[in-house]
Amino acid sequence: MAEEEKQSVLDRMIQSFTGWVGRRIDALAKPGKPHGYFDAWVEWIGDWGVSRGLALIVIYVLLFSAASSLVPALPVLVWSWIFATAPIWIPVASIIALTRIWMWYVNTQYLATRKPVLLDIRMPREVTKSPRAMETALSQFYTTSNETTFIMRWWEGKMRPWFSFELASFGGDVHFYLWCWREYKNVLETQLYAQYPEIEIHEAEDYASRFVYDPSVYEVWGNQYAYDKRSDGRDPAPYPIRSYIDLELDKDPKEEFKVDPLAQVIEVFSSLKGSEMAWMQILIRANKESETGFQKLVKAEVEHIRKEASIQPTGEHLEPGEEARRGFPHPTWRQTEQIRALERHASKKTFTVGIRTLYAAKHEEFSGTTRSAIRWVFLPFNSDHLNGLRPGKWHNDFDYPWQDFRNIRWRRQARRFFDAYRRRSYFYTPWITPFFIMSTEALATIYHPPSRTIAAPGLQRIPSTKAEPPPNLPLR
Repeated sequence: MAEEEKQSVLDRMIQSFTGWVGRRIDALAKPGKPHGYFDAWVEWIGDWGVSRGLALIVIYVLLFSAASSLVPALPVLVWSWIFATAPIWIPVASIIALTRIWMWYVNTQYLATRKPVLLDIRMPREVTKSPRAMETALSQFYTTSNETTFIMRWWEGKMRPWFSFELASFGGDVHFYLWCWREYKNVLETQLYAQYPEIEIHEAEDYASRFVYDPSVYEVWGNQYAYDKRSDGRDPAPYPIRSYIDLELDKDPKEEFKVDPLAQVIEVFSSLKGSEMAWMQILIRANKESETGFQKLVKAEVEHIRKEASIQPTGEHLEPGEEARRGFPHPTWRQTEQIRALERHASKKTFTVGIRTLYAAKHEEFSGTTRSAIRWVFLPFNSDHLNGLRPGKWHNDFDYPWQDFRNIRWRRQARRFFDAYRRRSYFYTPWITPFFIMSTEALATIYHPPSRTIAAPGLQRIPSTKAEPPPNLPLR
Protein backbone atom coordinates (compact mmCIF):
# COMPACT_ATOMS: atom_id res chain seq x y z
CA MET A 1 0.00 0.00 0.00
CA ALA A 2 2.84 2.37 0.80
CA GLU A 3 4.38 1.79 -2.64
CA GLU A 4 1.04 2.52 -4.29
CA GLU A 5 0.68 5.79 -2.33
CA LYS A 6 4.21 6.83 -3.34
CA GLN A 7 3.45 6.07 -6.96
CA SER A 8 0.20 8.04 -6.74
CA VAL A 9 2.00 11.08 -5.26
CA LEU A 10 4.69 10.85 -7.95
CA ASP A 11 2.05 10.65 -10.68
CA ARG A 12 0.33 13.77 -9.36
CA MET A 13 3.66 15.62 -9.26
CA ILE A 14 4.41 14.62 -12.85
CA GLN A 15 0.93 15.67 -13.98
CA SER A 16 1.27 19.02 -12.22
CA PHE A 17 4.67 19.62 -13.81
CA THR A 18 3.55 18.65 -17.30
CA GLY A 19 0.47 20.85 -16.90
CA TRP A 20 2.65 23.81 -15.98
CA VAL A 21 4.91 23.14 -18.98
CA GLY A 22 1.86 22.99 -21.21
CA ARG A 23 0.58 26.32 -19.88
CA ARG A 24 3.99 27.91 -20.47
CA ILE A 25 4.11 26.63 -24.06
CA ASP A 26 0.57 27.89 -24.63
CA ALA A 27 1.49 31.29 -23.18
CA LEU A 28 4.49 31.51 -25.51
CA ALA A 29 2.35 30.57 -28.48
CA LYS A 30 -0.25 33.20 -27.52
CA PRO A 31 1.51 36.23 -26.05
CA GLY A 32 -1.76 37.93 -25.17
CA LYS A 33 -2.87 35.10 -22.91
CA PRO A 34 -2.23 35.56 -19.16
CA HIS A 35 0.56 33.53 -17.59
CA GLY A 36 -0.14 30.61 -15.27
CA TYR A 37 -0.39 30.58 -11.51
CA PHE A 38 3.25 29.58 -11.09
CA ASP A 39 4.46 32.62 -13.03
CA ALA A 40 2.21 34.90 -11.00
CA TRP A 41 3.59 33.38 -7.80
CA VAL A 42 7.20 33.91 -8.94
CA GLU A 43 6.41 37.54 -9.80
CA TRP A 44 4.78 37.95 -6.39
CA ILE A 45 7.95 36.67 -4.74
CA GLY A 46 9.98 39.17 -6.76
CA ASP A 47 7.71 42.04 -5.70
CA TRP A 48 8.71 41.34 -2.10
CA GLY A 49 12.36 41.94 -2.92
CA VAL A 50 13.35 38.26 -2.99
CA SER A 51 15.54 37.02 -5.83
CA ARG A 52 13.42 35.09 -8.34
CA GLY A 53 16.41 32.95 -9.31
CA LEU A 54 17.08 32.04 -5.68
CA ALA A 55 13.41 31.18 -5.17
CA LEU A 56 13.39 28.90 -8.22
CA ILE A 57 16.59 27.17 -7.07
CA VAL A 58 15.05 26.51 -3.65
CA ILE A 59 11.89 25.14 -5.29
CA TYR A 60 13.95 22.88 -7.54
CA VAL A 61 16.03 21.55 -4.64
CA LEU A 62 12.89 20.84 -2.57
CA LEU A 63 11.13 19.10 -5.46
CA PHE A 64 14.21 17.05 -6.32
CA SER A 65 14.63 16.06 -2.67
CA ALA A 66 10.97 15.03 -2.45
CA ALA A 67 11.22 13.04 -5.69
CA SER A 68 14.43 11.37 -4.47
CA SER A 69 12.73 10.24 -1.28
CA LEU A 70 9.90 8.72 -3.32
CA VAL A 71 12.21 7.26 -5.97
CA PRO A 72 15.57 6.45 -4.33
CA ALA A 73 17.14 5.61 -7.69
CA LEU A 74 16.40 9.08 -9.14
CA PRO A 75 19.75 10.76 -8.21
CA VAL A 76 21.69 7.83 -9.65
CA LEU A 77 19.61 7.97 -12.82
CA VAL A 78 20.16 11.72 -13.22
CA TRP A 79 23.92 11.50 -12.75
CA SER A 80 24.06 8.52 -15.09
CA TRP A 81 22.43 10.59 -17.82
CA ILE A 82 24.81 13.48 -17.18
CA PHE A 83 27.89 11.27 -17.49
CA ALA A 84 26.46 9.31 -20.42
CA THR A 85 25.84 12.48 -22.46
CA ALA A 86 29.15 14.10 -21.46
CA PRO A 87 30.85 13.25 -24.79
CA ILE A 88 28.19 15.40 -26.47
CA TRP A 89 27.72 18.44 -24.25
CA ILE A 90 31.31 18.85 -23.00
CA PRO A 91 32.83 19.49 -26.49
CA VAL A 92 29.96 21.82 -27.43
CA ALA A 93 30.24 23.79 -24.18
CA SER A 94 34.04 23.91 -24.49
CA ILE A 95 33.92 25.27 -28.04
CA ILE A 96 31.45 27.99 -27.06
CA ALA A 97 33.46 28.95 -23.96
CA LEU A 98 36.81 28.97 -25.75
CA THR A 99 35.39 31.04 -28.62
CA ARG A 100 34.13 33.69 -26.22
CA ILE A 101 37.39 33.71 -24.27
CA TRP A 102 39.38 34.09 -27.49
CA MET A 103 37.20 36.97 -28.73
CA TRP A 104 37.49 38.66 -25.36
CA TYR A 105 41.28 38.31 -25.53
CA VAL A 106 41.80 39.62 -29.07
CA ASN A 107 39.31 42.46 -28.59
CA THR A 108 41.06 43.49 -25.39
CA GLN A 109 44.42 43.41 -27.15
CA TYR A 110 43.09 45.58 -29.96
CA LEU A 111 41.48 48.10 -27.60
CA ALA A 112 44.77 48.39 -25.68
CA THR A 113 46.40 49.80 -28.83
CA ARG A 114 43.74 52.49 -29.36
CA LYS A 115 44.48 55.99 -28.09
CA PRO A 116 41.30 57.80 -27.05
CA VAL A 117 40.94 61.56 -27.00
CA LEU A 118 38.32 63.81 -25.43
CA LEU A 119 37.41 66.97 -27.35
CA ASP A 120 35.86 69.97 -25.63
CA ILE A 121 33.34 71.64 -27.98
CA ARG A 122 32.89 75.29 -27.05
CA MET A 123 29.66 76.80 -28.29
CA PRO A 124 29.32 80.29 -29.81
CA ARG A 125 26.76 82.84 -28.63
CA GLU A 126 24.93 82.80 -31.94
CA VAL A 127 23.91 79.50 -33.52
CA THR A 128 21.56 80.22 -36.41
CA LYS A 129 21.47 76.76 -37.99
CA SER A 130 18.81 74.19 -37.20
CA PRO A 131 19.66 70.68 -35.94
CA ARG A 132 19.63 69.60 -39.59
CA ALA A 133 23.25 70.80 -39.73
CA MET A 134 24.13 68.40 -36.92
CA GLU A 135 22.32 65.62 -38.76
CA THR A 136 24.47 66.29 -41.82
CA ALA A 137 27.62 66.10 -39.69
CA LEU A 138 26.46 62.89 -38.01
CA SER A 139 26.05 61.13 -41.33
CA GLN A 140 29.86 61.29 -41.65
CA PHE A 141 30.22 59.39 -38.36
CA TYR A 142 28.78 56.32 -40.06
CA THR A 143 31.80 54.08 -40.59
CA THR A 144 31.90 50.28 -40.80
CA SER A 145 35.65 49.87 -41.19
CA ASN A 146 37.84 47.33 -39.35
CA GLU A 147 35.39 44.42 -39.81
CA THR A 148 35.79 43.66 -43.49
CA THR A 149 37.26 40.16 -43.32
CA PHE A 150 37.08 37.14 -41.05
CA ILE A 151 40.75 37.56 -40.15
CA MET A 152 40.23 41.16 -39.04
CA ARG A 153 37.36 40.20 -36.75
CA TRP A 154 38.45 36.85 -35.31
CA TRP A 155 42.26 36.98 -35.42
CA GLU A 156 43.17 40.65 -35.11
CA GLY A 157 40.19 41.46 -32.87
CA LYS A 158 39.25 44.60 -34.78
CA MET A 159 35.87 46.18 -34.27
CA ARG A 160 33.73 48.98 -35.59
CA PRO A 161 34.69 52.33 -34.08
CA TRP A 162 32.23 54.00 -31.78
CA PHE A 163 31.92 57.59 -30.62
CA SER A 164 30.57 59.22 -27.50
CA PHE A 165 28.77 62.57 -27.46
CA GLU A 166 28.81 63.82 -23.89
CA LEU A 167 27.28 66.53 -21.77
CA ALA A 168 28.84 67.20 -18.38
CA SER A 169 28.02 69.61 -15.60
CA PHE A 170 30.34 70.42 -12.70
CA GLY A 171 28.44 72.42 -10.12
CA GLY A 172 26.31 73.94 -12.89
CA ASP A 173 29.15 74.61 -15.36
CA VAL A 174 27.98 72.81 -18.53
CA HIS A 175 30.36 71.43 -21.18
CA PHE A 176 29.85 69.63 -24.49
CA TYR A 177 32.34 66.87 -25.26
CA LEU A 178 33.13 64.38 -28.01
CA TRP A 179 35.09 61.21 -27.25
CA CYS A 180 36.73 59.23 -30.08
CA TRP A 181 39.90 57.40 -31.07
CA ARG A 182 42.72 59.76 -31.93
CA GLU A 183 42.94 58.47 -35.49
CA TYR A 184 39.45 59.88 -36.16
CA LYS A 185 40.06 63.24 -34.48
CA ASN A 186 40.93 65.31 -37.57
CA VAL A 187 38.12 63.85 -39.69
CA LEU A 188 35.46 64.49 -37.05
CA GLU A 189 36.70 68.01 -36.36
CA THR A 190 36.49 68.75 -40.08
CA GLN A 191 32.87 67.58 -40.25
CA LEU A 192 31.82 69.67 -37.24
CA TYR A 193 33.66 72.78 -38.42
CA ALA A 194 32.08 72.40 -41.86
CA GLN A 195 28.60 72.80 -40.39
CA TYR A 196 29.43 75.04 -37.41
CA PRO A 197 32.48 77.19 -38.28
CA GLU A 198 31.91 79.37 -35.18
CA ILE A 199 32.59 76.60 -32.65
CA GLU A 200 35.95 75.91 -31.05
CA ILE A 201 37.27 72.38 -30.46
CA HIS A 202 40.12 71.70 -28.04
CA GLU A 203 41.58 68.58 -26.48
CA ALA A 204 40.64 68.23 -22.83
CA GLU A 205 41.57 66.09 -19.87
CA ASP A 206 39.19 63.20 -19.33
CA TYR A 207 36.95 64.33 -16.48
CA ALA A 208 35.74 60.76 -15.82
CA SER A 209 39.29 59.47 -15.30
CA ARG A 210 40.12 62.42 -13.06
CA PHE A 211 37.22 61.73 -10.69
CA VAL A 212 37.90 59.20 -7.91
CA TYR A 213 34.85 57.49 -6.45
CA ASP A 214 35.10 57.26 -2.66
CA PRO A 215 31.86 55.85 -1.12
CA SER A 216 32.63 57.53 2.18
CA VAL A 217 32.64 60.97 0.50
CA TYR A 218 30.47 60.75 -2.63
CA GLU A 219 27.07 59.33 -3.43
CA VAL A 220 26.88 58.11 -7.05
CA TRP A 221 23.77 57.22 -9.00
CA GLY A 222 23.85 55.82 -12.54
CA ASN A 223 21.22 54.99 -15.11
CA GLN A 224 20.93 53.93 -18.72
CA TYR A 225 17.98 54.32 -21.06
CA ALA A 226 15.85 52.07 -23.21
CA TYR A 227 12.88 52.51 -25.50
CA ASP A 228 9.57 52.72 -23.70
CA LYS A 229 6.93 49.99 -23.88
CA ARG A 230 4.07 50.85 -26.21
CA SER A 231 0.52 50.92 -24.89
CA ASP A 232 -0.72 49.01 -27.97
CA GLY A 233 1.65 46.12 -27.33
CA ARG A 234 3.63 46.68 -30.54
CA ASP A 235 7.42 46.35 -30.71
CA PRO A 236 8.85 49.83 -29.94
CA ALA A 237 12.14 49.17 -31.80
CA PRO A 238 11.21 50.70 -35.20
CA TYR A 239 9.44 53.75 -33.78
CA PRO A 240 11.49 56.97 -33.39
CA ILE A 241 11.31 59.58 -30.66
CA ARG A 242 9.93 63.04 -31.34
CA SER A 243 12.52 64.75 -33.54
CA TYR A 244 13.36 68.33 -34.49
CA ILE A 245 11.31 67.93 -37.69
CA ASP A 246 8.24 67.04 -35.61
CA LEU A 247 8.92 70.21 -33.60
CA GLU A 248 9.35 72.22 -36.84
CA LEU A 249 12.86 73.32 -35.90
CA ASP A 250 13.96 72.49 -39.43
CA LYS A 251 11.95 75.47 -40.72
CA ASP A 252 14.26 77.92 -38.96
CA PRO A 253 11.56 80.09 -37.37
CA LYS A 254 12.35 83.24 -35.46
CA GLU A 255 14.40 82.64 -32.35
CA GLU A 256 11.61 83.66 -29.99
CA PHE A 257 9.31 81.01 -31.48
CA LYS A 258 11.69 78.06 -31.28
CA VAL A 259 10.79 75.25 -28.87
CA ASP A 260 13.87 73.10 -28.40
CA PRO A 261 13.50 70.22 -25.89
CA LEU A 262 17.28 70.24 -25.44
CA ALA A 263 16.76 73.42 -23.41
CA GLN A 264 15.28 71.41 -20.53
CA VAL A 265 18.25 69.04 -20.51
CA ILE A 266 20.76 71.87 -20.35
CA GLU A 267 18.70 73.74 -17.77
CA VAL A 268 18.64 70.70 -15.46
CA PHE A 269 22.40 70.29 -15.81
CA SER A 270 22.91 74.02 -15.27
CA SER A 271 20.93 74.01 -12.01
CA LEU A 272 23.51 71.99 -10.06
CA LYS A 273 25.38 73.55 -7.15
CA GLY A 274 28.51 72.95 -5.11
CA SER A 275 29.91 69.42 -5.42
CA GLU A 276 27.06 68.17 -7.60
CA MET A 277 28.02 66.64 -10.96
CA ALA A 278 25.85 65.33 -13.79
CA TRP A 279 27.26 63.48 -16.78
CA MET A 280 25.62 62.11 -19.92
CA GLN A 281 26.96 59.78 -22.59
CA ILE A 282 25.36 59.16 -25.98
CA LEU A 283 27.43 56.35 -27.49
CA ILE A 284 26.88 55.58 -31.18
CA ARG A 285 28.12 52.93 -33.59
CA ALA A 286 27.24 52.38 -37.24
CA ASN A 287 24.33 49.97 -37.60
CA LYS A 288 25.48 47.54 -40.29
CA GLU A 289 22.31 45.48 -39.94
CA SER A 290 20.00 48.36 -40.95
CA GLU A 291 19.13 46.83 -44.31
CA THR A 292 18.36 43.36 -42.99
CA GLY A 293 17.00 44.20 -39.56
CA PHE A 294 15.75 47.71 -38.95
CA GLN A 295 14.37 48.19 -42.47
CA LYS A 296 12.34 44.99 -42.19
CA LEU A 297 10.94 46.06 -38.82
CA VAL A 298 9.85 49.41 -40.25
CA LYS A 299 8.31 47.83 -43.34
CA ALA A 300 6.34 45.33 -41.26
CA GLU A 301 5.10 48.07 -38.93
CA VAL A 302 3.98 50.28 -41.85
CA GLU A 303 2.09 47.35 -43.35
CA HIS A 304 0.40 46.70 -40.01
CA ILE A 305 -0.71 50.34 -39.72
CA ARG A 306 -2.03 50.34 -43.30
CA LYS A 307 -4.06 47.18 -42.64
CA GLU A 308 -5.56 48.75 -39.53
CA ALA A 309 -6.42 51.87 -41.52
CA SER A 310 -8.20 49.83 -44.20
CA ILE A 311 -10.70 48.16 -41.85
CA GLN A 312 -14.20 49.47 -42.52
CA PRO A 313 -16.36 50.79 -39.66
CA THR A 314 -18.54 47.67 -39.76
CA GLY A 315 -15.49 45.67 -38.77
CA GLU A 316 -15.73 47.04 -35.24
CA HIS A 317 -18.77 44.87 -34.47
CA LEU A 318 -18.05 41.45 -35.95
CA GLU A 319 -20.22 38.42 -35.47
CA PRO A 320 -18.49 35.13 -34.54
CA GLY A 321 -16.80 33.76 -37.63
CA GLU A 322 -17.29 36.97 -39.63
CA GLU A 323 -14.21 38.55 -41.22
CA ALA A 324 -13.47 42.26 -41.09
CA ARG A 325 -14.22 44.04 -44.34
CA ARG A 326 -11.32 45.95 -45.83
CA GLY A 327 -11.29 48.75 -48.31
CA PHE A 328 -9.27 51.82 -49.26
CA PRO A 329 -7.12 52.91 -46.30
CA HIS A 330 -8.42 55.91 -44.37
CA PRO A 331 -5.74 56.49 -41.73
CA THR A 332 -6.32 58.71 -38.75
CA TRP A 333 -3.99 61.59 -37.90
CA ARG A 334 -2.11 59.31 -35.49
CA GLN A 335 -1.63 56.61 -38.12
CA THR A 336 -0.57 59.12 -40.76
CA GLU A 337 2.06 60.63 -38.47
CA GLN A 338 3.34 57.19 -37.53
CA ILE A 339 3.83 56.15 -41.16
CA ARG A 340 5.53 59.45 -42.02
CA ALA A 341 7.93 59.22 -39.08
CA LEU A 342 8.73 55.53 -39.61
CA GLU A 343 9.53 55.89 -43.31
CA ARG A 344 11.42 59.17 -42.85
CA HIS A 345 13.75 57.78 -40.19
CA ALA A 346 14.23 54.49 -42.07
CA SER A 347 15.46 56.39 -45.12
CA LYS A 348 18.43 57.82 -43.17
CA LYS A 349 21.62 56.42 -41.70
CA THR A 350 21.01 54.53 -38.48
CA PHE A 351 23.22 53.87 -35.48
CA THR A 352 23.14 51.48 -32.57
CA VAL A 353 22.90 53.76 -29.55
CA GLY A 354 23.44 53.57 -25.81
CA ILE A 355 22.68 56.42 -23.42
CA ARG A 356 23.84 56.81 -19.82
CA THR A 357 23.47 59.48 -17.17
CA LEU A 358 25.40 59.78 -13.92
CA TYR A 359 24.72 62.00 -10.94
CA ALA A 360 27.25 62.37 -8.12
CA ALA A 361 27.61 64.65 -5.13
CA LYS A 362 28.91 64.64 -1.60
CA HIS A 363 26.59 62.91 0.83
CA GLU A 364 25.37 66.13 2.42
CA GLU A 365 24.58 67.71 -0.98
CA PHE A 366 23.11 64.69 -2.79
CA SER A 367 19.51 65.55 -3.77
CA GLY A 368 16.83 63.00 -4.55
CA THR A 369 14.85 65.65 -6.43
CA THR A 370 17.78 66.46 -8.69
CA ARG A 371 18.39 62.77 -9.26
CA SER A 372 14.77 62.32 -10.33
CA ALA A 373 15.02 65.30 -12.71
CA ILE A 374 18.13 63.82 -14.33
CA ARG A 375 16.53 60.39 -14.51
CA TRP A 376 13.56 61.71 -16.50
CA VAL A 377 15.53 64.30 -18.46
CA PHE A 378 14.42 62.84 -21.83
CA LEU A 379 10.68 63.26 -21.23
CA PRO A 380 10.44 66.29 -23.61
CA PHE A 381 11.56 64.03 -26.48
CA ASN A 382 8.90 61.37 -25.80
CA SER A 383 5.72 60.98 -27.78
CA ASP A 384 2.66 58.82 -27.07
CA HIS A 385 2.05 57.90 -30.70
CA LEU A 386 5.73 57.33 -31.55
CA ASN A 387 8.34 56.36 -28.96
CA GLY A 388 10.14 57.55 -25.87
CA LEU A 389 13.17 56.97 -23.68
CA ARG A 390 12.66 55.59 -20.19
CA PRO A 391 15.10 54.83 -17.35
CA GLY A 392 16.49 51.32 -17.53
CA LYS A 393 18.94 49.18 -15.54
CA TRP A 394 21.66 49.94 -12.99
CA HIS A 395 20.60 52.03 -10.02
CA ASN A 396 17.04 51.68 -8.82
CA ASP A 397 15.87 52.26 -5.28
CA PHE A 398 15.44 49.15 -3.14
CA ASP A 399 11.99 48.83 -1.58
CA TYR A 400 12.90 46.61 1.37
CA PRO A 401 15.87 46.67 3.77
CA TRP A 402 16.74 43.00 3.19
CA GLN A 403 17.42 43.72 -0.49
CA ASP A 404 20.59 45.71 0.19
CA PHE A 405 22.37 45.10 3.51
CA ARG A 406 24.46 48.14 4.48
CA ASN A 407 24.32 49.51 0.90
CA ILE A 408 26.66 46.79 -0.38
CA ARG A 409 24.74 46.21 -3.61
CA TRP A 410 24.23 49.94 -4.25
CA ARG A 411 27.95 50.72 -3.95
CA ARG A 412 28.93 47.73 -6.05
CA GLN A 413 26.59 48.91 -8.81
CA ALA A 414 28.06 52.42 -8.52
CA ARG A 415 31.60 51.10 -9.01
CA ARG A 416 30.56 49.01 -12.01
CA PHE A 417 28.63 51.83 -13.61
CA PHE A 418 31.45 54.29 -13.09
CA ASP A 419 33.93 51.86 -14.63
CA ALA A 420 31.70 51.37 -17.69
CA TYR A 421 31.29 55.15 -18.04
CA ARG A 422 35.03 55.83 -17.74
CA ARG A 423 35.86 53.19 -20.35
CA ARG A 424 33.04 54.33 -22.68
CA SER A 425 32.27 50.63 -22.94
CA TYR A 426 28.83 49.70 -24.23
CA PHE A 427 29.00 47.59 -27.39
CA TYR A 428 32.13 45.55 -26.65
CA THR A 429 34.02 43.98 -23.79
CA PRO A 430 34.16 44.41 -20.83
CA TRP A 431 30.68 45.98 -20.52
CA ILE A 432 28.36 44.73 -23.26
CA THR A 433 24.96 46.31 -22.71
CA PRO A 434 21.63 46.13 -24.61
CA PHE A 435 21.29 48.97 -27.10
CA PHE A 436 18.65 50.40 -29.43
CA ILE A 437 18.60 51.97 -32.89
CA MET A 438 18.36 55.67 -33.77
CA SER A 439 18.59 57.58 -37.01
CA THR A 440 20.77 60.63 -37.57
CA GLU A 441 17.61 62.74 -37.28
CA ALA A 442 16.86 61.48 -33.77
CA LEU A 443 20.49 61.81 -32.66
CA ALA A 444 20.71 65.37 -33.94
CA THR A 445 17.61 66.18 -31.88
CA ILE A 446 19.07 65.10 -28.54
CA TYR A 447 22.59 66.46 -29.18
CA HIS A 448 23.33 69.61 -31.18
CA PRO A 449 24.84 73.05 -30.62
CA PRO A 450 22.16 75.02 -28.76
CA SER A 451 20.82 78.23 -30.23
CA ARG A 452 20.77 81.48 -28.25
CA THR A 453 17.18 80.76 -27.16
CA ILE A 454 18.72 78.34 -24.64
CA ALA A 455 19.92 80.81 -22.04
CA ALA A 456 20.93 78.45 -19.24
CA PRO A 457 23.33 80.36 -16.97
CA GLY A 458 25.77 77.46 -16.69
CA LEU A 459 26.26 77.11 -20.44
CA GLN A 460 29.50 78.90 -21.21
CA ARG A 461 29.68 80.40 -24.70
CA ILE A 462 32.44 82.00 -26.70
CA PRO A 463 32.02 85.21 -28.72
CA SER A 464 30.32 84.36 -31.99
CA THR A 465 32.34 86.84 -34.05
CA LYS A 466 36.09 86.60 -34.35
CA ALA A 467 37.83 89.63 -35.78
CA GLU A 468 40.40 88.99 -38.45
CA PRO A 469 43.11 91.44 -39.62
CA PRO A 470 42.43 93.32 -42.88
CA PRO A 471 44.04 91.69 -45.91
CA ASN A 472 45.78 94.93 -47.01
CA LEU A 473 47.87 95.68 -43.93
CA PRO A 474 51.26 97.18 -44.84
CA LEU A 475 54.23 94.90 -44.46
CA ARG A 476 57.08 95.92 -42.20
